[in-house]
Amino acid sequence: MTSKKIIEQLQQLDWYVECKTEHELALVLNACLDADVGWSNTKSAVSLRCSIPVPTLIGRSSIRWSNGLWFCSDLTDEYFKHYSDITDWFFEELRK
Repeated sequence: MTSKKIIEQLQQLDWYVECKTEHELALVLNACLDADVGWSNTKSAVSLRCSIPVPTLIGRSSIRWSNGLWFCSDLTDEYFKHYSDITDWFFEELRK
């Protein structure tokens, strides 16, 4: 069960989480599913899990195609300067 605090954060825009393993990716996608945050193409957060490479960045943006999730594995730091890196916070909150 995903905490209310995590759900509220995932429903915000302009954040990303770095997933280094398939397990971390699954944790993020399952939390997004609990937060009712789907892909930018409105698909379920877990429906494309098997086609996402790891390591990867999963995020939500106010300036991309829509406010749904996106993933990437090769973007520069410059691109992410407008996003909040919630990686450490996210995994710390899951441990609580």
